[in-house]
Amino acid sequence: MSARARSVNSDGEMYARAVDDAASRLRNLRYEEWEGLGLGALALALALCATQLRPAFAIPLFLGGIVVGARGLVATVRRWDLVDTLASEPDAHVIPEVLAYARREASMPRRNAQAASLRRLEAAAGPPLADGALAPDLESLAAELSDEALELDPACAVVCARLLSDADSPLFDPSTEPAVLRARLARIRAGFRPAQGRV
Repeated sequence: MSARARSVNSDGEMYARAVDDAASRLRNLRYEEWEGLGLGALALALALCATQLRPAFAIPLFLGGIVVGARGLVATVRRWDLVDTLASEPDAHVIPEVLAYARREASMPRRNAQAASLRRLEAAAGPPLADGALAPDLESLAAELSDEALELDPACAVVCARLLSDADSPLFDPSTEPAVLRARLARIRAGFRPAQGRV
């Protein structure tokens, strides 16, 4: 299963089978990562020892360690890409690694950074924000992001982070209709609720 190939119903919710498949894929990638990095490090250490004991083996061990270590790094990148892809799916938050990733995006330091980015974008007022029609929505979202009395659903926090950072975000596309952006902002803002203990 590729990172983007997952089963969803018409409401965008993941099927239980897709969640199980994603969890299994993450476990396999974690194993590949540990195996590759561990064996790579071992081969490099043996190559270092071989320079003193058996110099003929040093170069093959060194090259083998580099190749196996690179496979571990590829598995690391693929695992983090899959976690990032799954983080905006609330159903995938039953996977601890995915939930932890999404919760980091919902933390106050990240929210404050997102609010600052929104205010900078609004001040720059490039398309599709140039006409100012979305200014109230952007300012409301920035204020809610900065409000410590509110919690933000982790999946919505991921959607917000992507809106502000992805190269293909509608915020950076001059042809984006205001209604499309307004819908995305509404989805994010629907994830706010009073913080526990502050109700």
